[in-house]
Amino acid sequence: MIAFWLTIIVLLVIAAALLIMPTLGKPDPNADTDRDAINKAYYQQRLTELSADEEQGVIGERDTMIAELQHNLLEDIPESERAAKQAPLGKMALIPGVLLLVVVSLGLYFHTGGLAQVMQWQQIVKMLPELRQKADSGQLVATEDIARFGLGLRTELLSNPDNVRDWTMLGLAGLKLGDGEMALQAYEKAWQLSPKDSYIQIIYAKLLTRSNNPNDIQQASDILKNILKTEPDNTDALSALAMNAFGQGNFNEAIMAWEKVLTLLPADAKGLDVIRSSLAYAKAQVTSNGYRLAVKLALSPEMTSHLPAQGKVMIAVLDGESPIPVAVKQLPLDKFPLELALDDSNSMMPARLLSSLKQVKVKATITSNDQADTQRLVGESNVHSFSGKETVDVTIRQIKQ
Repeated sequence: MIAFWLTIIVLLVIAAALLIMPTLGKPDPNADTDRDAINKAYYQQRLTELSADEEQGVIGERDTMIAELQHNLLEDIPESERAAKQAPLGKMALIPGVLLLVVVSLGLYFHTGGLAQVMQWQQIVKMLPELRQKADSGQLVATEDIARFGLGLRTELLSNPDNVRDWTMLGLAGLKLGDGEMALQAYEKAWQLSPKDSYIQIIYAKLLTRSNNPNDIQQASDILKNILKTEPDNTDALSALAMNAFGQGNFNEAIMAWEKVLTLLPADAKGLDVIRSSLAYAKAQVTSNGYRLAVKLALSPEMTSHLPAQGKVMIAVLDGESPIPVAVKQLPLDKFPLELALDDSNSMMPARLLSSLKQVKVKATITSNDQADTQRLVGESNVHSFSGKETVDVTIRQIKQ
C-alpha cells in the first residue's frame, strides 16, 4: 500500500511540474531585436521604392506616403517597454492551480479508481491467516467468508503459484460458492503440480465429468481408470467412474463399477440407497429392450349400462405385494375390449422399474369426466409371473363410489 501511495504522489508531482514549468522560462531577449531589424530593413526598402516611383512620376505625394509608412512602422514596434512596466506574474499565483490539479485528480480517482475495493482487498489479504485457520477447522461456512478466502488465496498464489494445497483449497472454495469454472481451473492446476495424488485426480475428474465437452469427459474416464490400475478398490474412483459412464449411457460399465462399490462399502455406509437405486436403473436400461407388459381390458355385460359417455381409463401395475403402483398408464375411454402395453417409461420411479419385477398384478379403473359423477368401474387381475413378454387379461366387473 505504501508503494501505491508513493506512486500517486510521484504522478501528482510530475503533473504539477508540467503545469508550472512553462511559466518559469525566461523570455528570449533577441526576439524584439530581430523584429526591429526586419522592420528597419523593410522601411529602408520602401523608401527606396518610393524614390524610384517618384522619379518615374508614378506617385506625386511622396511626403504623405512616407508619413503613412512611418505610422505603420511605429504600430509594429514591440511593446517591450510597456511589458517591462507591468508586474511579472508571481509564482504564488500558481498555487491555486496546483491545488486544483491535486484535488480534481484525487477526487476523480476516488470516484472511479476503486480505492475502496483496493483497501478492502488489502484488508482481506491481512485476514488470510485467520480465514485459513477457520477453513482448516471447518468453521469457514459463511458465503462472504468463503468468497474472501478465495480472493486471499488467489492473491497468495500470485507470489507462490506452486502451492498445491492452496490450489486445492481454492478449488474447494469454488465448489462451495457454486463457481464450477473457478473450481475446475484450480484443480486442473493442482493436478498439473501433483499428477499422482489420487484425491486431486478424483475431484478433478468429477469436475471434468460435468463439462459438455466430450474431450473433457473422456479425460475424466482416463484419469479414473488410471487410478484404478494402481488402486482397484478405491471406492471414490469407482463411484466417479460409474457416474461418468452412467451419464454417457455406458450402463454396463456403470453396473460393473457400482456392483464392486457395494461389495467394498460397509453395510451401514451413507449413500447406499442412492447407489442401489442408480444400479437398478442402469440394469433396467440394459434389459428394458423388449421388456413390456401387454394388457387386454374387457367390460362385463352388466357394466355396459354404467359406462360413462366420456371418461378415462387408468391402468396400474403392482408387484403383487405392495398396494403402491410400480407403473401407471392413463388413456381416454374407448371401445372395448382395449389393448395396450406398458414399459419402463410408465414407471413411477427410476429406482423401481417395471422391468425389475418378477410378478405383476394389474388394476383397471374407469372414471367419468363429469366431476359430479363419483362412480368408478374397477377390475383387477390375479398375480402373474413376469419375464417381460406376458399379456394379462383384466375384466371390469365392479362399481365403487
